[in-house]
Amino acid sequence: MNRRLQPPERLTDERFVARLGIVSVQSRLDANMSSTRRWSSQFTVGGYGYHIEGFAADFGRPRGIDTDLLIAIETLFERQGCPADNVVRTSAYELLTYSQMTDKGTNYHRARESLLRLWRVGFLVSQAHHPIGSPWTMYLNETLGLIARVRFWTKGARHASPDLSVMEADGALEITLTPQLADSIRSGFGQTLDTGLLRRIEQPTGRALYRLLEAHREHDQAGSLRVTLEDWGQACGIPATQSDKIRRTLGSAHEELQANAYLEDVIFEGRGQQQRIEYLFRRKNAPDPALVKELLLRGVSKTRAEQLVRDYSARVEDALAFLKHRESRGVVKNPGGLLADFLQTSDKYVWPLPGSTESPSTPKTDQIIQQRQEEAARDERAAQEQYDARQAALMNAPGPVQWRATKSSLLLLLRKHLSSQDLSELEVRCMSGALSATRLAQQAAAASARLELSRFVSELQQQLQS
Repeated sequence: MNRRLQPPERLTDERFVARLGIVSVQSRLDANMSSTRRWSSQFTVGGYGYHIEGFAADFGRPRGIDTDLLIAIETLFERQGCPADNVVRTSAYELLTYSQMTDKGTNYHRARESLLRLWRVGFLVSQAHHPIGSPWTMYLNETLGLIARVRFWTKGARHASPDLSVMEADGALEITLTPQLADSIRSGFGQTLDTGLLRRIEQPTGRALYRLLEAHREHDQAGSLRVTLEDWGQACGIPATQSDKIRRTLGSAHEELQANAYLEDVIFEGRGQQQRIEYLFRRKNAPDPALVKELLLRGVSKTRAEQLVRDYSARVEDALAFLKHRESRGVVKNPGGLLADFLQTSDKYVWPLPGSTESPSTPKTDQIIQQRQEEAARDERAAQEQYDARQAALMNAPGPVQWRATKSSLLLLLRKHLSSQDLSELEVRCMSGALSATRLAQQAAAASARLELSRFVSELQQQLQS
């Protein structure tokens, strides 16, 4: 068998099934909960209402890596020309490869369990119809399934239980899709997923959330998706109804999707059952979010940070190194202003680059260096004065103006440390003027630079909860 097999650069996913949230984004579900065997979901995303009843019997609700296997099965079916008998003919090794899983024994065991979960799950989808002039609502109900039959080879000790046998990597594996799923793939109602992105996302929850987000985006260029947190929890197959638990379940997936430049930001609004979540998708040719974050942490506004990274991305690392060099010689009052000035007029800054070798000095070059250093010092003082003036004006501005101007910096520093309730309370108090968002942003940035952010957060929590 060809052990160098590589999955395609693009994978196929049946979009309607992905939207229904049949496979929970969670990697683990409590086996003792009745909802792991039978559940009901009702939610609205993008103006479309969904009502699903799921029946999973003894293997439990599909979850975690089941997303990866289902995508692999659908991709293989399409690449094999959508056979008329609805059978995917492959091997366990090829299935693992297409599922982004490594060739090791434990993964063959996981793949077997996953196939059985997908085989045993069924669901009832209800679609509402409202006859004109009638006080009644009519529902069209249809049962659906994913896999009709699985046939595979295993190997084990002669007298051991078949349950303990291991799937044969090279053995023939046949997976028969249900007519509904096969016909839907043939009709082209699918979506294309980025294999490279899926490979970079390490956690199953992150890959499952990527699949779900792609299913609910109207098109690849859609800038955002906005939905209530309660509806989104149902769409993700998260049994919990408490907003904090939903946010915690999705937290690591959000971080991975942002780190891999799929999401620009994740914004929570409101509190309690009224919370909403907005996903901002990263635009094509958008600035590197990691570099933007570095500038934000040093006091550059979000709009300006994005523009600087877009215009001077190749020099941002040098600018950060230069700032570190200057901070080693004393306190820099306005690091954001210094970074921006360095990027825009770097030719006037003379300093030894890390690892560089300096050429011998001459009186002429020494004079030029001194002139440039004096110019840089004057410009830095001018930039500091402008920064101080803007901060003073902002400090006297109404609460809503301060909050809008500093929100991105504050959330970047505090989002991981404060609960959703604390963040909502912070917004309320800043908008009302009870707290100065400008002063808080300055204090948080200073605490982060001194490695004292934990103490600052603890004091702020006590203030918010009092």
